[in-house]
Amino acid sequence: LNLSLNRNARWVSSLGRGATGHRFASTKASDMAAAAAVEWDGRPLSLRPKMDFSRLKKAGSTRVYIDEEGARFPSVTSILSKSNRSDSLLRWKESQIALLGEQEFKKQQSKTLSDGTRVHALIESYLTAENLGDFTPNFTSSTLAAQNAENEPDSNRLQQLWDSVYPVLKDITRAAAVETSVFHPRLKYAGTIDAICEYKGQLRITDWKTSKKRKYGIEDTFDNPLQLAAYMGALYTDSRYPEELRPTSGMIVVMYDHGPATPILVSKSELEEYWNDWLKRYTDFQYLMDHGNLPPLGSVYASN
Repeated sequence: LNLSLNRNARWVSSLGRGATGHRFASTKASDMAAAAAVEWDGRPLSLRPKMDFSRLKKAGSTRVYIDEEGARFPSVTSILSKSNRSDSLLRWKESQIALLGEQEFKKQQSKTLSDGTRVHALIESYLTAENLGDFTPNFTSSTLAAQNAENEPDSNRLQQLWDSVYPVLKDITRAAAVETSVFHPRLKYAGTIDAICEYKGQLRITDWKTSKKRKYGIEDTFDNPLQLAAYMGALYTDSRYPEELRPTSGMIVVMYDHGPATPILVSKSELEEYWNDWLKRYTDFQYLMDHGNLPPLGSVYASN
């Protein structure tokens, strides 16, 4: 992968071994108008960004983060979505619409997203309690209720998801950060990390997922490892985060309506390999911003 200067962004790798190296590296002071590291008091850190949905040049509707200077950064999830060449998601969507009808499909998708948001809120409350874990979930709380009657919380499903993830939560011994934003100062992207927590002796960058289908390994999690790698790269270059908040590995926790959640552990060396895959997808996204389409397969620009 050849990262070069482009009129849209400075394509400079943040890695210690040059453009396609395998190591995350700290940013240098000259790379950005460095924000001072926060003074961390041991409580779960949460840096909340401004966000909006914008049309970003030729990339179409994109989630955008806005930093303190007003600069706009496309989100990791938008970059992955826009650069995804697979048609498997489209084929699944078409099959579900054929089975359920478009309106029912949209209703179920909205409910699934809404339930995911609510269980994230429960996990956040658990991890940010005055004493870790000193939290009793209320599955019918008004704070979880949607304004739209069609999206009223399904207390049974929320409890099932909570029961699924709770055994993993019990094994977390420290929450260093929860629902916190990261910005990559040179590659100009941003995202929100679900959690950085200590699980089985390692500080891990953590992502919570819900699924109706059981996941058995990292190969079942689609782009989730690339998402973690992108966050990890940003963490190691975002000067707001002190050294003690830098994870040594990752974890994708998949929870279900029935049965215990699957904690899928991702080593730092694996994340470094996924980082290279992320850089390729990032490059495809930059091409999309220039040209309005992904680079042709087989071209020098395409990630293939």
